[in-house]
Amino acid sequence: MEYLVIDTESCTGQTDDGSLCSFGYAICDENLNILTKEDIIFNPLPKKFFVGDKKNFKRTGVSFAYTKKEFRSAKKFSESYEKIKDLFSGRLVLGFSMVNDIKYINDACRKFDLPIIEYEFLDIQFIYKLLFPTQTSIGLKTLCEKYGGEFVAHRSDEDAAASLNLLNSFLKSEGYTLNSVIEKYGIKCGKNEADGYYLNYSEAVIKKQYGLTLTKKVANAVYSDFLHQLPQYRNKTKVAFSHKIEKSDIDYLRTLIELIYKENMTFTHDFDICNIYVKADDETENIPILRKKTKILNLSEFERTVGYEKNNYYDDELFLKNYFTEKADKN
Repeated sequence: MEYLVIDTESCTGQTDDGSLCSFGYAICDENLNILTKEDIIFNPLPKKFFVGDKKNFKRTGVSFAYTKKEFRSAKKFSESYEKIKDLFSGRLVLGFSMVNDIKYINDACRKFDLPIIEYEFLDIQFIYKLLFPTQTSIGLKTLCEKYGGEFVAHRSDEDAAASLNLLNSFLKSEGYTLNSVIEKYGIKCGKNEADGYYLNYSEAVIKKQYGLTLTKKVANAVYSDFLHQLPQYRNKTKVAFSHKIEKSDIDYLRTLIELIYKENMTFTHDFDICNIYVKADDETENIPILRKKTKILNLSEFERTVGYEKNNYYDDELFLKNYFTEKADKN
């Protein structure tokens, strides 16, 4: 099996203006040895460069490996489309922090009325985060410096090669192969398809194995999506939680909310209409003004009312898999 490692550059940093100006790639074998690499540059559609040229360097700190004149003398993306599309055929795609790469390429396809290139991919930064969940400095340049790899910033083929060398380095340092780390963490490929894309996810994160948890951003998004799908009933007892409780672990919250519905009640954020207001046992301040008929319960009392059992948390495996595979962009 061969892998295609990619990197891109945009002359504006925008993902909706046909600004893709560079597509770099490296093809490697099943052992992640580079077989060939190439940088393909384009004459982008925007009239002005806002990134990468000398004029904007002081503001952006980004300097492309090519001059503006070289980009303007290059072919349009449409003229290299078939070659680029063929590179993806039959290969699993790798890249570092791939969201913008996906968006730039999809945008270029749309701007030239060309079919979206479909492929499966693994994000090297995502894999690194699984192995080192507590590290915060995880940019390509920083990690290449850490592992002693060469890094030529903003030349796409060199960045693609650097991404691959980085993957090799940190896998080797931890005693993994790409296949073994995929198997251990249950890593699922991201997909780019005609109707959109979704990113990598890990079954180990969903199952909270190896000390892994959802990021705060994802946890908030998952909770918000969960609430959005809840049915709302006008004529049933409405339960609201205090702000302090709402900041609890999302699995705990979803467990309580699921029990609310099993008890033939409904959940609400609106203190003005709730019939039951639930506060933390030690919460004595910041109680909102409630209707006279609203019943106030301590959390422990409410848990007994709905039959909550400690550690019997909401089973969200299927929910999270659906969440992670929902298309993040509608092409």
